[in-house]
Amino acid sequence: MNCFRLRTAALVAACLSTSLWAQTVEVKNAWARATVQGQKASGAFMTLTSKDGAKLVSASSPVAGVTEVHEMKMEGDVMKMRAMPALDLPAGKAVELKPGGYHVMLMDLKLPLQKDTTIPLTLVFKDAKGVESKSEIKVPVSQMAPAGTAMAHGGHDAHAAHGAAMAAPKGSDAEQITAIMKKQFDRPDAPLTVEPVTVQGNYAVAGWTQGGKGGRALLQKDKGAWFISVCAGDGLKDAKVLQTTGMSADASAAMAKAVVAAESKLSKDKLKLFASFEGMVKIGAEGHGAHGQHQAPAAHKH
Repeated sequence: MNCFRLRTAALVAACLSTSLWAQTVEVKNAWARATVQGQKASGAFMTLTSKDGAKLVSASSPVAGVTEVHEMKMEGDVMKMRAMPALDLPAGKAVELKPGGYHVMLMDLKLPLQKDTTIPLTLVFKDAKGVESKSEIKVPVSQMAPAGTAMAHGGHDAHAAHGAAMAAPKGSDAEQITAIMKKQFDRPDAPLTVEPVTVQGNYAVAGWTQGGKGGRALLQKDKGAWFISVCAGDGLKDAKVLQTTGMSADASAAMAKAVVAAESKLSKDKLKLFASFEGMVKIGAEGHGAHGQHQAPAAHKH
């Protein structure tokens, strides 16, 4: 009986110790990006502050087959993403996990992440002595950063893969779209050219060139504001590919036809630049960036 009590006391003490240590890593402003039907990956973001210094070594969620800590960054004009074995959390320093930077990647999703719901997420930390502990949180699902975060106030305005919606500039749809893309991508040493812009209802495809490279961007309008949802190459003038982004069959067919018509007067060299974009990067309300290396417009560096 005494042995049982000792074991129980030791177990309780161990649990309390782990719980108290976990509380020294503060988790704030957590959110996960909403997905659309058929989308198999998304991202979770938050701010972590460790009281005594630690590492975020892994994460897991029952909604995803694979959950990893990732880093996304621009190297020149190439966007690179990689899984990280651990993310350092220096003592007392807030470390922001945000679109376009460090983040928790949720892959092989088992169900869509619906706006205004929550998902469970387990974070695993390791202290300086190598002792691990877990923090289980409920993460709200949203299409963009909640109010009160740095992103929500425009503190993060780099590559479009960040997925932050922007305040609608003035002018026609084409002028608004051009302004949005220039604000996100244009640089003094690498000016961005946006043309043509093909608008069909709440969708638009914009061709762009920059520094001898190019591609196309699919944009959507939500609550009167345009945002970039997909970057790709020739796929954005293919009805079947457009349909995979969430557009209806009729809308996809109409958009593909309109894009081909709008680009019919362009030079072969410019069309080659549009076609040179490798792969497809899903961003904005349609999800977090796809994996691997993607050619993309040059980003502002942080």
